[in-house]
Amino acid sequence: MIIEKINKFLEVAIEHSNLDKKEFSTLNGKIISIILSNTSTVIYISLYESNIKILEDKEEEPDLILEGSPIAFLNYFNNLGESHSIKISGNASLAEKFSQIVSKINIDWEQIISEYTNDEFAFYSSKFMNFFKSKTIEIEESLLRNSKEYFRDETDILPSKEDINDYIEDVDDLKNKIEVIEVKFNKIK
Repeated sequence: MIIEKINKFLEVAIEHSNLDKKEFSTLNGKIISIILSNTSTVIYISLYESNIKILEDKEEEPDLILEGSPIAFLNYFNNLGESHSIKISGNASLAEKFSQIVSKINIDWEQIISEYTNDEFAFYSSKFMNFFKSKTIEIEESLLRNSKEYFRDETDILPSKEDINDYIEDVDDLKNKIEVIEVKFNKIK
């Protein structure tokens, strides 16, 4: 029952996305297995005819196996950080193509929420989600900016531009002095 609703949700999301049927052509008939480590959950995904369908049981061997913790998958899909600790077994190019398709799926939350509630609640829920998403991006950028400033200004790990320029000038002065001494040494010989 719940898998049918999730499949319907995926169908609506893909229908309202900017995906071409051509993008699914290389994935047609492929099965992906997602293993959520530290849980007993295994999700099977079948890719067919420009659609994605979740299966309860696999009928054949998966073409691609993705394994990781639920947090690792959430971080990956929300683009948080660079390392996601997701193990990929099988066809790596299939993983890249699947990732590209998932990133292009544009979910119209307002329409989906309005199917289960009234339009007004769906409208304000959509506004709230967009506001929350923008604040999340803003907080992430602020954290990154503050981290850069901390390492640049508050620690001695990274030298400042002035320190680097002073060092280069000192090296140039030392090089000039060595050349002068070398010329004098050669005259003495």
